[in-house]
Amino acid sequence: MNVGKKIAALLILLIVLVLAGWILIRTFNAKPWPKHKAAPLVALPSAALNHLSTAISIPTISPQDPSRIDSAAFLKYRSFLDSAYPMIHQRLSRNIVADFSYVYTWKGTDSSLAPLILMAHYDVVPVEPSALSLWTVKPFGGEIKGDTIFGRGSVDDKCSMISIMETVEALLRQNFTPRRTVLLCFGHNEESTGQGAVAIVHLLQQRNIRAEMVVDEGGEFTREKLGDLQRPVALIGIGEKGYATFELLAEKTGGHSSRPDKETAIDILSRALYKLRGEETPRRILAPTREFLTRISGASSDFPRKIALNNLWLFEGYVVYKLGEDKDGRAMISTTIVPTILESGIRENVIPSQARAIVNSRILPGESIKEVQEFIRKAVDDNRIKIKLTGDFSTEPSPMTDFHSDVFKRVADAASAVEDDVIPVPYIMVGATDSRNFRAISNGVINFCPITDGKGYHGIDERLPTKDFQRAIQFYTLLING
Repeated sequence: MNVGKKIAALLILLIVLVLAGWILIRTFNAKPWPKHKAAPLVALPSAALNHLSTAISIPTISPQDPSRIDSAAFLKYRSFLDSAYPMIHQRLSRNIVADFSYVYTWKGTDSSLAPLILMAHYDVVPVEPSALSLWTVKPFGGEIKGDTIFGRGSVDDKCSMISIMETVEALLRQNFTPRRTVLLCFGHNEESTGQGAVAIVHLLQQRNIRAEMVVDEGGEFTREKLGDLQRPVALIGIGEKGYATFELLAEKTGGHSSRPDKETAIDILSRALYKLRGEETPRRILAPTREFLTRISGASSDFPRKIALNNLWLFEGYVVYKLGEDKDGRAMISTTIVPTILESGIRENVIPSQARAIVNSRILPGESIKEVQEFIRKAVDDNRIKIKLTGDFSTEPSPMTDFHSDVFKRVADAASAVEDDVIPVPYIMVGATDSRNFRAISNGVINFCPITDGKGYHGIDERLPTKDFQRAIQFYTLLING
């Protein structure tokens, strides 16, 4: 080896050693997010669990067709609220909006302060008849077993509404009055059209109300999704992905099943869906996700992961790849597109002339519904597939609440006060909530309820640990007192 090559090799080795040293220094110097012990949880009000149980037992199911709502169930729920929370109904004004949504106004002592809005919805999704046998309890029984309460709505989202009502009722009994006006806003059809929330926002706009902070369901504490941290992470939602549903339609003359053509409408559609699922949307780490990864980096017990997270400037591609291996991680960094409904055929011996698929997309901020439709068109690459936006609801990705803001810090502090050693992180919501409408009247919309790895969302044996209920009441108390 000549002298020039030796010098070049030594320089390369030196660069590698310096780079490795810099990476290790950054990794070892990364400090875990500060630990804080939570305050002891206040005992649940004596009737609180019974109130949540009763709320769950009333089947306020939100039908896909709003005209088919069971008004008797929703009126029964209203009567329950009237009897369970007498102080609220004596001292707070209530507006009934869009028939079954509610706005309660609790006037504060300082009218110069912009109000706090605490939100929830009390409608629930139905229980699939085919899944009834898989439930270990009655879906609308509101059963309390040990330290857990079961039933549809226990997590999504009657726990939030009843926690808020219990909090306010208890504070009123203590003759407490907040400095800042507090508005309690409860939608009745979040699981379908969300028009209750739209009507509430319209009412507040008519009153020229602009809120300092809005807190709705969404993020939660997680221990399971980031298990190597061995610490709870508070996923504090600061914005939502967009939502769009598309119809893919294939048409081709059908006929008798005994004389099939080489290709049918079902074949055309099946091939299109296969090609669509084979194409991946771009993956990107947005600023809130980067902050998320930075905050958890110092607490990781997986050393290779710790190196990668503390040196995203070098290992971002690897981190994107690893996140993409998991459905939760993939949802954080990309637009998702998935078929959810397939329809074709009327009987077994008739080749259908149409095949139809419904495809749902959750859209990453920075992208649009139009771009998703174009992505589908290019992926399918078949002019015989008709693609159109469909469904009762679609929305572009929402604006983001600043995760450096006082609003975010107040929620993070309240979360840290009810759970030990929490790491609060900004989080882009992958699902849609009623609070997206409230961004028209507030720059401080936050999605968070202090439950831990909620079980049974829209599924079987939906359930809530009573400690989470207890924790939620303390969390909302802190926000009102703040």
